[in-house]
Amino acid sequence: MKICFLLATITFAACGGGGSTKPTTPIANTDPIPMTDSPKPDPMKEPAPTDPPAPDPAKVKAELLATEMAAYEKAKPVFEANCARCHSKGGKLTSDKKREHFDMTTYPFGGHHAMELGGMIRKVLGVDGSKPTMPADKKGAVKGDDLALIAKWADAFDASHAGGAHEHHEDHQH
Repeated sequence: MKICFLLATITFAACGGGGSTKPTTPIANTDPIPMTDSPKPDPMKEPAPTDPPAPDPAKVKAELLATEMAAYEKAKPVFEANCARCHSKGGKLTSDKKREHFDMTTYPFGGHHAMELGGMIRKVLGVDGSKPTMPADKKGAVKGDDLALIAKWADAFDASHAGGAHEHHEDHQH
């Protein structure tokens, strides 16, 4: 009995396990070839990021003006203490000629230099490294934290002007 079992096992192994001995041939892909150059989107991938929308110009101008006004409110006491006596109505040393150049009676400032005022104030107060020429009666009196507040206002003013936030003022100021 053992011999029969052994012979059956050998015969079975020699024949390849009783299955077909034909080699298998892979079946050819019969899908049609796509006729487009663009690949199909992969539903598993996230869509490509799109550029953010352009900022709203009115919102940008409003933000620039808000920043300028906040800087002005902080610098206002310095302007009042050092500039108003010559450059505002009712100032002790004021004149039409001084206010014609720069009038700080109201804000935004007036006068024909109003739109260049950021750079002009940096120069006359020495923020840009120049020798201070203002205040006329106390040259160089604006310094330290006060000078930093004026410089911050000048930067915010220039940014607003460059961003188009002062367009409606230009016709009235020059």
